Amino acid sequence: MDFSGLIDRGQLKKEETSKADIANFLQFAENEISAAKFNLEKFPLTAYKSAYDALIHAGVALIRFHGFRPTTKYTHVTIVDFVEKVIGKEYSDLAKAFKRMRRKRHPLQYEAKFIESQEEIRKSIEKAEGLVKRIEEFTGIKPRQKVFF
Repeated sequence: MDFSGLIDRGQLKKEETSKADIANFLQFAENEISAAKFNLEKFPLTAYKSAYDALIHAGVALIRFHGFRPTTKYTHVTIVDFVEKVIGKEYSDLAKAFKRMRRKRHPLQYEAKFIESQEEIRKSIEKAEGLVKRIEEFTGIKPRQKVFF
């Protein structure tokens, strides 16, 4: 796959990452999905942000799986574009959901405005979970088992 455009624009930098570190990113993604589900009823905005953060962590895992890391230049856009490019057309609905969530998150984060129904937030969480699972399948790397103390 050709990522030269993202490299030339300074959005990606070559960097090798261990499978263990990629697994950690995927574990963070799964934890955020769990948090999103837990918070949905009482704290829907927090749930939405957690679902989006899950996508960011899973997207970074996918980028690192390919031997790169996102730079600070257009980081979220880079992650969304990379995921859409790699995952492919058969999962385009999941990639589009990620793109949509990024656009919706911006006013929530920076303007304290958010217009999304509880049902739409629930659907966003489901799609985020689907994309995280797809990235795990694509990489063949599973998050580490949770350790309970």
